Amino acid sequence: MRKLYTLLVLSILSFGVNAQTVSIIANLGTSGNIVVGGSSYHVLEAIYTDAEIGAGNFTTAGSAIQKINFFLNTEGANNAISSYSVWMKNVPAATTTLATGTYSRTGYTQVFTGTFNATPTGAVGVTLTTPFTRTAGTNLEILIERLDNLSHTGYIFYSANGNNTSSTLTTSRRYNSTIAPVSGTTSLTASAYRPAIQFIHQYPLDATVTGYDNPTVSCYNTNQTIGVEVTNVGTGNIPAGAAIVHLDITGANTFIGTAANTAVIAPGASEIVYFTGINLNNTGDNNDSAYVVLSGDGYAANNYLVSSTTTASVLGTSLSAYPIIEDVETTLPVFPYASIVEGADLLWQVHSSNYTNVDLGDTIHPRTAGTQYYYLFDSYSGAGSAGFVSRLYSNCIQMPTAVPNNAPPVTTISFWRTRDSSFGTSLDSLYLAVSTDKGQTWTRLAGYQRYDATAAVPYWKQEIVDVSAYNGQVVQFGFEGSSQYGNAFGLDDININYSGLAPVSLLSFDAKRSGRVNNLSWTTSQEVNTSRFVVERSTDGRTFAPIGEVTAAGNTTSAKDYRYIDAAPNKGTNYYRLRMIDNDNAYKMSEIRNVKNLGVAEMAINPNPVLQNMRMVLEAETAERAPVVITDLSGRKMYSSFVNVVAGTNNFEIPVSNLAKGSYIVTIQLNGQSLVKRINKL
Repeated sequence: MRKLYTLLVLSILSFGVNAQTVSIIANLGTSGNIVVGGSSYHVLEAIYTDAEIGAGNFTTAGSAIQKINFFLNTEGANNAISSYSVWMKNVPAATTTLATGTYSRTGYTQVFTGTFNATPTGAVGVTLTTPFTRTAGTNLEILIERLDNLSHTGYIFYSANGNNTSSTLTTSRRYNSTIAPVSGTTSLTASAYRPAIQFIHQYPLDATVTGYDNPTVSCYNTNQTIGVEVTNVGTGNIPAGAAIVHLDITGANTFIGTAANTAVIAPGASEIVYFTGINLNNTGDNNDSAYVVLSGDGYAANNYLVSSTTTASVLGTSLSAYPIIEDVETTLPVFPYASIVEGADLLWQVHSSNYTNVDLGDTIHPRTAGTQYYYLFDSYSGAGSAGFVSRLYSNCIQMPTAVPNNAPPVTTISFWRTRDSSFGTSLDSLYLAVSTDKGQTWTRLAGYQRYDATAAVPYWKQEIVDVSAYNGQVVQFGFEGSSQYGNAFGLDDININYSGLAPVSLLSFDAKRSGRVNNLSWTTSQEVNTSRFVVERSTDGRTFAPIGEVTAAGNTTSAKDYRYIDAAPNKGTNYYRLRMIDNDNAYKMSEIRNVKNLGVAEMAINPNPVLQNMRMVLEAETAERAPVVITDLSGRKMYSSFVNVVAGTNNFEIPVSNLAKGSYIVTIQLNGQSLVKRINKL
């Protein structure tokens, strides 16, 4: 099971159902023509079912609806909205939809008339001048009137489309116009968009548990502190010491404790009640339950809240545990946690298959064939994500230590990330960070930009960072995504490894193409009891196999040069690394180098989208005359020509100024292959 732990984040749309506050947010959407409307006059009717409100809720005078809230996404013009009225009536349970029909106040009770202050974004509403009591077993119909003859453009509210049974039912009808509506005459148009809404009843005394302040997930070896947030949802003050909070922890660790608020909690305010001295040292998940007891509490059903804490595992407790690999394909054994650093959204997620932004032509593919999952930093998730930072972070890592009579190990963390050329003015970034104090503070070690102007399509790039400075310590690594509301990017195949303990110092390692062979060269500055160098090759940069050996000098304190020729490289890109082995079979790994060989024809188009001339770069193994065809998405041929290709790198310009704006497919037959690219014409 794949699991990504997150911070407990309370948003305006996360309230549960109880007899005090009921939030109806089924089939969430947005609309600019509900609640307020944009024209001079606005009328809306909507139905909310008994099942959505909760059977028995608001059905007595002592629990009547006293307030309603709507969920404002975007503020518009004229926040103080006068001549605003709300009407309510009970309707039979069988009445679940509204058809286009005549607007009428018949049967309604007016519960509010006055000014609606539609600001700031979040939960906004009105306190009813006449509380409304529901009839058990019936549905609730609401009528909203705005008759101020003013334009209120720009407003966007969250909608609860349809109802709890279907998102397409016409559960509302509305009117927006410059002509004043007339009850009994004006027609309302049916719609599935009804306002997302909260119904609220407040008691004089009412305390509720609204959240937890938990420690950052880590491998603890000292007692921890957990906070329980108590909120006053009543109309009167909660005196200091009156809200008694009980915390019970079971699971991997156990704790029972009682504490109270230390200050007066005013209506609508909160206080975090802290519990100290909690032993969370045992690895695993903990079940947390908290409840508050307040004398005279008007409703006790909202006094209880469950959550969870986790104690991280410690990985790498022996050298045999290395390499420590996170491939995102199984149970997230290394990087299962995520938290918000700045902003309001947690933008990390585990993603499967391809990812494409809604208005972009590029696609992030899984890194290698046969894999499905990778981490996605979704910086494109919403307009509010610019400036948001969230951290994906690891279990605890016991970094390797030096072994007597051996040079200290070189420890690295390598990973693959995607780059692309979309949104060059929105420079999203990725940072590698480390914590040495159980996740309390983090230090950034390296940073990388998503944007690459030369990337015709998104591609995966490997990064390697030396983290030997933390050898011998217990640390946690984190990847901090920083959003500037550009393109999403991927992260995959994280590998924490030490280089072995062979006492050899590598000054340089290089790989270059020479005709049809690849020349590998490296230089050591010191060798102690070195046995041999094993040359390993890969076609994907991940799975390596040995292709040859070079005998080492054995012992030397001066620079020593080595050579190896790969006489039969694979077609396409070849990746190389050295396994440097000493006489005791301890080894050290080099960094990875790559060489692009011919045999696999390649085509790139840059930039893309294209304005006047399409610039094409071709890599070919042999010279030939190659046909180029451009078709539209229906397959209709829009351009046809030939280019004279030489062996190696070719650059061509093809005029496309006569093509209409839109998307096209470019195909070239080269070296017995069909190379296909999609372009966007501006």
